[in-house]
Order: sequence, then structure tokens, then C-alpha cells
Amino acid sequence: MPKKSVDSHVHLLLSKKQKVPDWDSVRRVLDVAALSGLDALCITEHIEANAYQALIEGLFVDESLEGSSREDGRLTYKGVAIFPGAELELANRCNVGVHAGLDVLMALDREAGAYTLEGIHTALVQKGKPFKLVVHHIFWPGKTCDDLKELAQYVDAIEVPAKDLLNVEKYVSLAETLRLDTTGGSDAHTFIQVGACHTVFEAPETVRGCTAQQWIASKKTSHFYTEQAPRLVAMSNIYRQSLIG
Repeated sequence: MPKKSVDSHVHLLLSKKQKVPDWDSVRRVLDVAALSGLDALCITEHIEANAYQALIEGLFVDESLEGSSREDGRLTYKGVAIFPGAELELANRCNVGVHAGLDVLMALDREAGAYTLEGIHTALVQKGKPFKLVVHHIFWPGKTCDDLKELAQYVDAIEVPAKDLLNVEKYVSLAETLRLDTTGGSDAHTFIQVGACHTVFEAPETVRGCTAQQWIASKKTSHFYTEQAPRLVAMSNIYRQSLIG
């Protein structure tokens, strides 16, 4: 089966305080995704961000992104599929990526710390629709949790983040211990970082392109990054700080 490359952790807002999406900035991120040969992006914007709803509805409901198109129920931009998602800060400050349908995401509580890991898993199960939970940068200072074994009960994968590649072995070891997949996420907030680390999985040849359903249902995902990733992260951080001050 052919392999699909998905950056499964992408932000399209510079900060949580941003009040409205900057669609020119959004296009720059997606332009680089297309140039990088990615099949898809998961828009895991912080759910508590001021412009979260405006961004997600602008993309997937109002079609505010010029140049995007819908085909077979799939949003694409220059051949890159775009999937809805959200990054949640849990009650213990651990971050998880929620990958689900638009209706499920819009029904979630958007307050930071509103859910425990068990709580968000239960809430998603009760919706009765497919979803995937990925724990983000679990070894990042202030974002870890006391009970790492709890992850095995509720998440589908451990993310290897572009911004913490010095600890790759820790992420991979944890995934192996818990018998979970790994994913790769750029955690990009600018066009520079997109694709710096991404997820690879196999998809059926019978479906053209890449679909959200394939991604959510995928098993045996793995992470991929290059030696340029730390440089891209550093450059992106410098650029972002120059924009937000």
C-alpha cells in the first residue's frame, strides 16, 4: 500500500490571543505544505484560542480560504488535504491532539483544563463517532503527566515533536513500552516549521488522495524527520517572535 505523509500537528494562528484568522498567513503555511510534498495537514489549533471557531468554520464551513476546494467531501488546497482537529490542554496541563469530525470538535468545551484525559476520552466515546487521540510533546517541561501508564488506556499514539528531537529516544521508548504508535508533528505556528516532523502511514490504493477517515482509522503510524528539523524550528521561533513581539 502507498504511504501517506501527514503533518498531524499544525497551528494556523500565531497566538491564542489572535482575534481573527489571517488568511494570507494561512495560505503561506499551506503553500509550504504543498511544496514539501505532504499529503495532508491536521489543523490542531489550540481549542481555547480566541479565533479557534472562526478559523475552523472559515476553513470547513464558510470556505474562506481562497484557492481551496471541496471534492468527495474533502477540503484540499494545491493537492494537500486539510483535516479539522484541536489541541486541548488537559486539567494536568498535558496536551492532546483531538482528531474527529467537525461536529464533534465544535461540541467540545473550549476552556483550558476542562477535561482530564479520561474525561475527554469518555466525551468522545459518547459522541459515537470515530476519533483519534494523540498525546503531544509529553516530555516538554510543564506538559508531562504523573501517570504515563494512563496514556495506554486512552490515547492512540505518542507524538514525536519537531521541537524536542533531542528526546526522540524517550518518546519512542514510551511508545514501545505502552505498545502505542508514534506520530510526527511539526507543531508549526509559521510556514517555516510546517512538515519539520510528520506522520507516515499506509493507505489503500483504491482511494485517491488522502482522507480524514484514513488518518483517524490508521494503524502502525510512524514519525519522520530530517536533520534540518531543529534549524527550521529555531528559524520559525525567531520569525514568530518578530511578528508577535
